[in-house]
Amino acid sequence: MSKFHNERGVTLLEVLAVTIIATIVSIVLMSILTNSKITNDKQMISTIQLSDTTYILKVVTKDTRKSTKILMKALDEYTEYILINNQNNQKYTYVYHRKNQTITRNDEMIAANVLDFNIEDKRSHIIIDITTPNSKSFSSTIYFRGGS
Repeated sequence: MSKFHNERGVTLLEVLAVTIIATIVSIVLMSILTNSKITNDKQMISTIQLSDTTYILKVVTKDTRKSTKILMKALDEYTEYILINNQNNQKYTYVYHRKNQTITRNDEMIAANVLDFNIEDKRSHIIIDITTPNSKSFSSTIYFRGGS
């Protein structure tokens, strides 16, 4: 009878307890990893949008500073802005397509996923507005010396 008394081993209850604990720990770790990936993806999208918007503002600001006149033509599907420089007859044409949410500069696409784009000429300054897909609005104001 004492034959079973000294046997060493793992009982089914101990294996079940370890399995349950390991499962709970792995579920918690997977939840943490999934949430951190989702947060990382959101931040990456936000960073890319900010970078794209900064680029657009930089290019439009540079061309606007070179220009002496801005013409705007608004239609249902797109708005066209023509920036003209009288010194060397250089012309920049920006077209914002509402349907596919893109901005082109001289027929070359410079931005996608733009909800709204506007260049407003106010005699002494120009306002450039851009709205990104997450409804963040970015604006740049260019003031001219001497109040053109």
